[in-house]
Amino acid sequence: MNFDCYLPGRIIFGSGRTRELPDYAKKIGRKAFITTSLRGTNVFDYVIKILNDNNIDYFVFSEVKPNPVSTLINKAADLFNKEKCDYLIGLGGGSSMDFAKAVAIKASHPEDIWNYVYVPYRPNLEITDKTYPVIAVTTTSGTGSEVTKWSVVTNPVTFEKSFLESEYIIPKIAIVDPELTLELPKRLTAATGMDALSHAIESYINVNATPFSDITAEESIRLISRYLPEAAANGNNIHAREKLAWANTLAGITIEHAGTTLVHAMGHVLGGRLDIDHSVAMALCLEPVLRYSWISNIKRFAKLSELLGENTKDLTLKESAKLASVTIKKLLQEVDLDISLSSLGVKKNMIEDFVEDIFRYLTPMVNNHPKTPTKEDVKELYLSIL
Repeated sequence: MNFDCYLPGRIIFGSGRTRELPDYAKKIGRKAFITTSLRGTNVFDYVIKILNDNNIDYFVFSEVKPNPVSTLINKAADLFNKEKCDYLIGLGGGSSMDFAKAVAIKASHPEDIWNYVYVPYRPNLEITDKTYPVIAVTTTSGTGSEVTKWSVVTNPVTFEKSFLESEYIIPKIAIVDPELTLELPKRLTAATGMDALSHAIESYINVNATPFSDITAEESIRLISRYLPEAAANGNNIHAREKLAWANTLAGITIEHAGTTLVHAMGHVLGGRLDIDHSVAMALCLEPVLRYSWISNIKRFAKLSELLGENTKDLTLKESAKLASVTIKKLLQEVDLDISLSSLGVKKNMIEDFVEDIFRYLTPMVNNHPKTPTKEDVKELYLSIL
């Protein structure tokens, strides 16, 4: 019983609460820099109308793409300063929120943003309290970025996908409004839900798990396994949307305190090398990693199967522990995400590079994993879902 608990941001949770955004924006700054990929959607128009009706000054940067690249972040930061903005609103999914966090750093620090990103083979520059404040308005239930100190950045030259880490980029305000997720298509609902589930499960099996992270992880796992199929089947089910939105936020709080594991290491490489959507990559990698790892902590994996909704009453601990990966496979089938790497353009001859990338610059995630993998182990995991 020796752990830290740190929750510095304010979470504004509930359907319709996006209408409160101007109240908080006025307290934080004079002019907002909005990072988003949603221009032209009903959600974007809705949020912009709220800002306009309340005389909030802003500039919209709408070039955000999945797997934000360092060069575009540098460009956006120059615009931030040119437009004389003094805070950011990340409007969208994880990419838009992560992009806002990265711009908050770059606009207030002199060097190329990549120099602040963690890679183990050189020291990264210090992120200071000069960082501009961020408001996060999440429109998916997947990344948890609205409550974390992480921002994931891709280097378009080296194809490395790693992270910025600083308490200064934890959003001051996180607006989690389930109504904003009602128009998410089925595939995106399913994929982002699996991303959140991966966060919760990775934290739960993590060597750094704490009593606090266990509480948030367990509730998140229960809620996602229960409500994700309903939300994917009927996007207008506001009850299921609310449950997923809360589960996602809990999962974000969970990884803030325990961290991610081999699942994210494998998925990050897919995003960095091939620009595969982060949430799809997590959905692909979660099942094989659980199948590989259950023997490392039989009691905890048996409990995980229960949290995922399995009746383990008449099973042995080993049988229960093995069931976790099987249950994930069934969930993927229920939400039509039981896909292969080859369907996303991955070739067998690429896998060696994936493995080398993991052990070159994503070792912190590997070290968090409950079962220590070899390069050959990771290669076999990729091949099993090829």
